[in-house]
Amino acid sequence: MSDPEKNATDPELRARLDSLSSALRQTAKAEEAEAKASGDDKALSGALSSGLRAAADLTGGVIAGALIGYLGDRWLGTSPFLLIAFLAVGTIAGFRSVYRLGARPTVERTRQAPKD
Repeated sequence: MSDPEKNATDPELRARLDSLSSALRQTAKAEEAEAKASGDDKALSGALSSGLRAAADLTGGVIAGALIGYLGDRWLGTSPFLLIAFLAVGTIAGFRSVYRLGARPTVERTRQAPKD
């Protein structure tokens, strides 16, 4: 069997171990604070992303319905009827998309501490 460092005494090794342990605790606290701060930013950006997607889905549905209705009216010569019908269909599709986005379950991520 090999002996531990022959030059280091037990109190010196304990002091080094305590110093390393305190440095690790400080680093862990700093990382935890940084993760908490970035978690708030991620939550805000996720909410902003969902809101912008909902607005884009609703607007896209209305614009697509209006465009299809307008082009159908020009092609068939049935002036406002297809525009009104497809505008309603596009609006319903947009609201359905927003509803599906809002009804989606949210995922809560929890960070687990490592086991000793």
